[in-house]
Amino acid sequence: MSIELVTILLFGGLLVLLAVGVPVVFALGSISIVVSFLLFGMNSLYVVATTTYMEVTDPSLMTIPLFLLMGNFLVYSGISDRLFNALNYWLTGIRGGLAVVSIGVCVALAMCGGFGPGILTMGLIAVPAMLKHRYNKSLALGSVMAGGVLGIIIPPSIIMIVFGYIARISIGKLFFAGAIPGFICAFFYMAYVLIRSYFQPEIAPRDTEEVTWKMRLMALKEIVLPGLLVVSVLGSIFLGMATPTEAAGIGAAGAFLICLIYGKLSWRVFLESCVETMKISGMALWILIAATLFGIVYTSAGAQDMVMDIVQGLHVSRWVILAVMQVILLIFGMFMDDYAIITICAPIFIPIAKLLGFNPLWFAILFILNMQVAYLTPPFGWALILMKGVAPPEIHTRDIWRSVPPFVTMQLIVLFLVMIFPSLVLWLPGKM
Repeated sequence: MSIELVTILLFGGLLVLLAVGVPVVFALGSISIVVSFLLFGMNSLYVVATTTYMEVTDPSLMTIPLFLLMGNFLVYSGISDRLFNALNYWLTGIRGGLAVVSIGVCVALAMCGGFGPGILTMGLIAVPAMLKHRYNKSLALGSVMAGGVLGIIIPPSIIMIVFGYIARISIGKLFFAGAIPGFICAFFYMAYVLIRSYFQPEIAPRDTEEVTWKMRLMALKEIVLPGLLVVSVLGSIFLGMATPTEAAGIGAAGAFLICLIYGKLSWRVFLESCVETMKISGMALWILIAATLFGIVYTSAGAQDMVMDIVQGLHVSRWVILAVMQVILLIFGMFMDDYAIITICAPIFIPIAKLLGFNPLWFAILFILNMQVAYLTPPFGWALILMKGVAPPEIHTRDIWRSVPPFVTMQLIVLFLVMIFPSLVLWLPGKM
């Protein structure tokens, strides 16, 4: 069977299964097993068992459940409310202050728990507060969703762990490669909110609550524990004192202690945190098993040689090929799950990027920035779905969709900046 026919069977079958609603893991796994059987016969099915065993027993994948457990403990600890109130004291009286505080808390939660907690908790806390203060719906919703998806690019990120594992790139270096682009994104969001609120004061009325300097200074104590947690986790990785897996263990233990100190720890909280961690970890692990199997089958059929021959035969600038890959990712992001995009595209795009002479770490951040855009682009934007689940009843789907264009534009600007200035990605990992 020719590699061209294998490509059509694998990707055509995968897209058909995804289009009819088959979950990513079953679509990837089933099409891989069928094509493997057609190519190599019954003996090839041993690869399924060995691949599963290899993934399940890989100690580096312990990073995923540990960081998830850290995030779940923090969600139950009430840290979001405390940070929101503490930062709000410092921005009281500034137009757009609540939206800026929401973005700031999302950045803090991203550094503590990755993607998800920011949107879920700020959707429940900040959005109702902004609507109560007569904020424009689009500004309120967009600032929370855009801030929430910063957890994809700001470390520690579960998506980065999955990408690093599939692409065989250092997870620690990935973490710090995404930090500067992530903070630039957050800065752009805050600047946009403040500038627009200044020129359109009706969209973000000034908070008139009386706040003393004593209240502001007392509120700083709420930043101490999450600050120590972030420094201990990311600092230990950056200084080489711990691997990402060991740092994840430190983070999970630290989040457990924060939950205990805040008086939120109970048997129900402990059980629900563990169950939620197992659910998401199980999903990620099964996707990695299916994705690895998909890559093994396709590579065994000679895919890498075919792709390299095609790329080498193209008489165009390498930047044109890079741009085409970005467009493909953006289009896929509108209709597919981010895990599906990573498992399908990363094994193909990373070798192409290396062949074209691009730094794989830099290209990985471009890839993940595209996934960040995908989280905000309808119809299949995870951030839009999460927001609809936690937003007040008066918020409709059209309100959520209308709020994202300015923030997606800023994400694309950061993407272009990273393409033009690779040092934004490579400088910090170079200091590790």
